[in-house]
Amino acid sequence: MDASFDPVAHAAIRTALARESYRDDTLRLVETDFADARWLVSTQNGLFTLTETRAHLVAHGWFFGLTRRGDRVFMFENCARRDRHLAMGRLIACDVVDRALRNPVVLAKDLDAGCHQIAVVDDVLCVLDTANQCVLRFTEGGESLGPQRPFESDADYLHINAIAALEDGAAVLAHNGKRPSLLIRFDRQWHETARTLLPAPGCHDILCDHQGTLWHCASMSGEIISSGGLRVPVAPERMTRGLMFDDDRILIGASVFGERSERDVLPGSVIMMNRDFVRIAEVPVAGPPACIIAL
Repeated sequence: MDASFDPVAHAAIRTALARESYRDDTLRLVETDFADARWLVSTQNGLFTLTETRAHLVAHGWFFGLTRRGDRVFMFENCARRDRHLAMGRLIACDVVDRALRNPVVLAKDLDAGCHQIAVVDDVLCVLDTANQCVLRFTEGGESLGPQRPFESDADYLHINAIAALEDGAAVLAHNGKRPSLLIRFDRQWHETARTLLPAPGCHDILCDHQGTLWHCASMSGEIISSGGLRVPVAPERMTRGLMFDDDRILIGASVFGERSERDVLPGSVIMMNRDFVRIAEVPVAGPPACIIAL
């Protein structure tokens, strides 16, 4: 890193620009055209398109949740950045037109800045409000349908960080601190139906492959793990987060461990494997990956 680089000043500038964007309901798009990109990656240093050889910045901001439904992409942006006590999270939608992001619109704002993943469950946009241990629900037009609070009976803080729609309902992943992570299943009325301990703490992501097997990132050991007991080493001594199975590729986000205050300047990458879990490529990304989706 350049000796003249001032991380405090850099963070202050990013915070000021994020607050301005939040006030004006704008998305700081840099490049809207996907060109030859196949995937989209959210990080706390921006939104990136991805090919097998490079990542390209699409929008400035601190992004986490990311999902696509038809010709629309939905994303969660934390405009409070490190000031997590400020309710400056927002849900944004963009149209996908001619392989480009168009017509960004803020669907909801004044959300907790620490919200994590987004999923569409029974035609409802579900946003994980991690700090408040609930699921925020919206129509695709941004109308609030009220939160679901299925974790109220839990005495401990679970740090819910991943959500996925399943055939019979939904599943939520609880990081669970230093304890083994939890996969919690719900029916369509958000009644809990099962709770499974995973064989690792600090996990992220829920992904169902074409055979119905559930996969997660075992983040602390740099692996991905399956509900069938398979463990695949991906990035020893790095944190895995962000997981996507495409037709011929498996994509896993990897980032360097570090203090929260330093993560703005820590590198990240996306590791690509084939369906036999053989590494094909690793693409540097200017930030720690959070979510990966197909374009």
